[in-house]
Amino acid sequence: MTQQKLLILGASGGCGQWAVELAVTQGYLVTVLIRQNSQYTPPAGVKVIYGNILDPQTVKDAMSNQNAVISCLGIKRKTPNNPWSALASPPDLATQSTKNIVDAMAFHGIKRLVVVSAAGVAESFKRLSTAMKLIVKSSNIRKTFKDFKGMESILANSTIDSLSVRPVGLVEQQSVNQATIVDYSSLTSQISKKDVAQWMLDAIARPAPFSSPTEMIGWQK
Repeated sequence: MTQQKLLILGASGGCGQWAVELAVTQGYLVTVLIRQNSQYTPPAGVKVIYGNILDPQTVKDAMSNQNAVISCLGIKRKTPNNPWSALASPPDLATQSTKNIVDAMAFHGIKRLVVVSAAGVAESFKRLSTAMKLIVKSSNIRKTFKDFKGMESILANSTIDSLSVRPVGLVEQQSVNQATIVDYSSLTSQISKKDVAQWMLDAIARPAPFSSPTEMIGWQK
């Protein structure tokens, strides 16, 4: 069987780094597109392309000869764990980059895309606890949610077979709990970045088209 070629965007972030590592372990031929000044060093064997995700031609070039795409792109804050921290990236990063991704995939005839979104985006906001809703509304998380909503809207209006994975609270530490579909997110809801990355890779490998455009995931309680 021919090895699948997988382009991973946002590879320098928490979920992205895990996606690259796990994909290599699982036998994918991985390509990453990262900024020229990125401090991220991918595992051996990964093809690295340097460029700006917001440049359409760069994305189109990176997409050449790929079978599927994973995007872990999203707004970064100067202090990541502080919801009120100032933004360190454009407020529409996911929205604008998704326009480039969808256009490049259409150009190259690539059909499958899995992206990171967040629990609480768009219609799933009603599934957040009252405390979570207050934090989102009063902090810069609301800007992230707005950006992801724009991203998901672009995907909904495209012909791409796409899945937006909406994790609950992201944490670094691992757990014996299993990742699963959830329908509610509170201040204590958690899932590790590694488990999110594994969920995305498992989704890429599903044989049938995605039955839903979004999946909200967390640890099974």
